Amino acid sequence: MPHDSPPPRLRPVLLLLLLSLWSCLPAQAFAQDRELRIVTVELGACGRMEEGRPGGFCFELGNALAREAGLASENRLVPLARGVEEMDTGMADMIITPPEGRIAELAEDIGPVKAMTLVAWGRVETPLRDVRDLAGKTVAVLRGSRYERARAKALKYIPFPCKNHELGFKMLMAGRVDAVIGSRQGLAAATDRLGLRRRFLGRPLVLERDFMRVYVSLRVPPSVRARLRKALNRLVEDGTVARLRGRYPL
Repeated sequence: MPHDSPPPRLRPVLLLLLLSLWSCLPAQAFAQDRELRIVTVELGACGRMEEGRPGGFCFELGNALAREAGLASENRLVPLARGVEEMDTGMADMIITPPEGRIAELAEDIGPVKAMTLVAWGRVETPLRDVRDLAGKTVAVLRGSRYERARAKALKYIPFPCKNHELGFKMLMAGRVDAVIGSRQGLAAATDRLGLRRRFLGRPLVLERDFMRVYVSLRVPPSVRARLRKALNRLVEDGTVARLRGRYPL
C-alpha cells in the first residue's frame, strides 16, 4: 500500500513551517541545554562580595538581562584579565566592561550601560597637568585592560599591572608607582575603602571618556544575542539600568 503524502499544494506550507521551527531551535536549545555563562569583573562597584554574597552594578545587571531574555544563567566574579580570557576561550558567554583587550573581536556589543571618565591620579608632589607628564613614569593599571599595553605604548609610560585599584594606590603611596589609572569614580571609591586622605593626592588627569558595555560572545547563537539586545533595550526603557547605576555608582 502506498504511503500517504500531503497534497502538492500543502508542501510549500509545510516546508515554510519546518523552516520556521528550525530557525527557533538555537535559542531553545541554548536555553534548555545550558545556562548563559556570565563573568562579572570583580572591581569596586562593578562586582564585589557584599555580606558574603556577590553583588554590584555589573553583577546585578547581568542577572537581570538573563531573566528578561528568559535564560537561565550562572554569574561569577573574576578579575578583568581572566574575564576577557574566558570570553576568548569560550568558557564565558557575556561580560559587562569597557572595550578592553580583544573583547570587540570576540563578542558583539549589544549596548552601552554606563558612561565613565578614565583618569590618571598621582601624588600631590608629582602633578599631572598633561598626558605628556606620564611619559617615562611607572603607572598602576588594571591587568588585562587596554592601558596595560596599547595605551601604555601610546602614552609612553611603564605599566605596572594590578588586580584592582586598591593595590595600585598601595603601590602609589609606597613610592613604587607614580600614578594609578582607572575610572574617576572607581578610583575615588578605592581611596575611600583604603582610608587614603585626598590631601596626599594631586588633581586627577582626564585621559578619555568611554562606556561600560554589554558584550555577548560570537559563539552564542545570533537569535540569543538578539533576545539579549532586546532585553537590554527594555531594561533601559523601564528604568532598571538607571536604578542600578544609582545604587552602584561606578
